[in-house]
Amino acid sequence: MFVLTLKAKHDHLRKVATTRDFVKALAEFVWNSLDADATQVSVDFVRNSLGGLDSILVRDNGTGISKARVQRDFESLGDSWKLTANRTAILSHAVHGKEGQGRFKFFSLAQKARWTSVYENGGERLRISIEIDADSLDTSKVSELGAAPSDTPTGTTVELAPLKGMFDWLTGSEAMADFGATFAPYVLQYPDTTIFYDGQPVDPAATIVRTHAIEAKAIVCPGRTIRDLSLKIIEWKPGVGSRKLYFGGESGVVLGSQPAGITAPGFDFSVYAYCPFFQDIAHANLLEAEGLTDPDFARILEFIRDEVGDYFRTRQAERSGELIQDLKDAGVYPYEGDPRDEVERRERQVFEIATHAVSSYSRDFKKADNPLKKITLGLLREAVSHNPESVSRILRAVFNLPKVRQDEFSSLLDKTELGAIISTSTLIADRIVTLKVLSEIVFDPKHRRTIKERGELDTLVRDATWIFGEQFHFTMPEAGLTKIMNRVSDDLGIKRAKGSKGRKPDGKIGRADCFMGRVLPHADRLHRDYLLVELKRPSLVVGRKELDQLEDYVSAIVGQPDFINTSTNWNFYLVSSELDPVVHERVTQKDRPQGLFLDKPNHRVWVKSWAELIRDCESRLAFVQERLQIDVSAELIDERISKLKTSILKLHQELNTDEATRKSEMPASNSTSQAAKSKFPPASGSEKQSPIL
Repeated sequence: MFVLTLKAKHDHLRKVATTRDFVKALAEFVWNSLDADATQVSVDFVRNSLGGLDSILVRDNGTGISKARVQRDFESLGDSWKLTANRTAILSHAVHGKEGQGRFKFFSLAQKARWTSVYENGGERLRISIEIDADSLDTSKVSELGAAPSDTPTGTTVELAPLKGMFDWLTGSEAMADFGATFAPYVLQYPDTTIFYDGQPVDPAATIVRTHAIEAKAIVCPGRTIRDLSLKIIEWKPGVGSRKLYFGGESGVVLGSQPAGITAPGFDFSVYAYCPFFQDIAHANLLEAEGLTDPDFARILEFIRDEVGDYFRTRQAERSGELIQDLKDAGVYPYEGDPRDEVERRERQVFEIATHAVSSYSRDFKKADNPLKKITLGLLREAVSHNPESVSRILRAVFNLPKVRQDEFSSLLDKTELGAIISTSTLIADRIVTLKVLSEIVFDPKHRRTIKERGELDTLVRDATWIFGEQFHFTMPEAGLTKIMNRVSDDLGIKRAKGSKGRKPDGKIGRADCFMGRVLPHADRLHRDYLLVELKRPSLVVGRKELDQLEDYVSAIVGQPDFINTSTNWNFYLVSSELDPVVHERVTQKDRPQGLFLDKPNHRVWVKSWAELIRDCESRLAFVQERLQIDVSAELIDERISKLKTSILKLHQELNTDEATRKSEMPASNSTSQAAKSKFPPASGSEKQSPIL
């Protein structure tokens, strides 16, 4: 026996030998066997009488380890024969290792590793053994065991014992799947090679559903440009794949792996990436590191995940297409014909992904009769149309989708951004419809002669605050001046005198159709911007009388002593369809924006026509509308106007009922005064509005 001492410190060897990927540790010994031209390799688990693991054996029929190779490889680190050999000596197979570090991976599993090998030298078969203890990794004990019978096959057996812990899970399906995925490319490339794991052969041909190669592309990294990356995806039968990314320097050889980190609901798969760059990364021991320190590797990993993610979204669509066709044939699919526009096309994509998730994982849905499926899918369509972000909650609450599948679906929705696209598309579509309806009721003679500003026009405008700018937010529709003043005082933290009234210069009360406020970034955190809108019915031509009324509102609000020393800015709007010549002349002055009547340090007064407001809104929406291919039919416009009329009629009926109830409950002496006070009833719910923003 002789002892070989490595020219490396024990602490360094421990760092090299340590791994948390125990399947990879076993794989290192199998790779060593394959690099020795083995065509048969087996990983066997020796169990005790209680069924627990006693030791692990790795056997092969390779060329064995010669004395000369022991003296070279076991006495040095980083000087393996593989550094100068890209192919094995006999079979010319691709070589896995380069650094001669794989043998130390036993350290994470066992206290000792013992190699017993038969090799040929000058026509004679010789036996040799090598032993390394985990406590002295820099020392290898070598024993020459003499000659072996001439018919003894060459090969090596590695025994790992005693084990450092309970590694029974290594015999489970998850470990077997990971091991099989690691060596599947090698077996596919070299079909004459047989590899067994706990008695089961690695047989990718029997478990592969589909393989797909992704075309090589240039990847621009912080430090280099990678042009020679090849990617292969293998889809496995259920329960076979390991969902990992495997990296190799050359096709068929795996140097390391990372968790896939790819959303692919319902797929079991492995991804194989080959590039000489990974050989360099393997030398730096980064292929299994949790925290990536190499920016080039991080960029390549991001590229791989993006490419594979796109592939599986396409595969998901293919699967969904088959399911959707079945639902169409059964008459339960809630859409008809082709998508009307880009909005509905995107909507259907989300719906079909959600439907596939439901069909794949909900037994109740699978067993349901067609009428129930039709109702269910109809509800799901409504959720997707109006609130796609809620679909994940519905899948959990209604269909009892497993947590892991919920996460996959949510991640897929985030990756494709379909939820955001549908939300935005629906928002834009609703705005376009609103503008079309508004145009009809203010311009079409059959509507403009009968539409009123109070209770009708303001009802439509109140739900479309964006008409006056995205920055404003309605807080008080159709509010009296006193109520407006009180709300502003509350917002600014000002205490008004009890009984203070907001009145016009002539002492009369007034009502504004809409009152809005906003908070903007400002040095004064109490600074506020407010907007007061006075709407006029479409048939009214605005003249001096209406302009004087607006000026009265301006004077009543801006002149309030409570607000003189506050940081506020006011915008006043008067809106109708037409302006008389005098008013038009006053709001189209040189060097002023169209419609600006007064421009003061703390307030502006505007007079706008509906045509101007609608044109401004349409110009903001035009580009998005064109991209989304949104078209509004005359039938939809008539339907919206009809609904508007119905809601207005219902509101008036409710107000009249409430008024009658109040009168019936009033004492006779107060009925007259109460009736006078209720001449201008507050809009429903105005007292419960949220504070001004």
